[in-house]
Amino acid sequence: MPQVPDDHLALYLDQNRLIRKPEIQRLLRVSRSTLGRWIKSGQFPPPLLIQNGRPVWRFKDVHQWLTR
Repeated sequence: MPQVPDDHLALYLDQNRLIRKPEIQRLLRVSRSTLGRWIKSGQFPPPLLIQNGRPVWRFKDVHQWLTR
């Protein structure tokens, strides 16, 4: 199997890690209600899935939204 550089693997893992709403709120510096309105209106991507009743997003989806 070919060797993958450690930094490449770290970048992949970081981009695909799951983040929850509180982390997104801190990152964007918005309130829970503002983030909820953005999601509901389609201004922010919907959560990827719900884990234990909590919405989660892939970091790369949030990063892509920030850099659009």
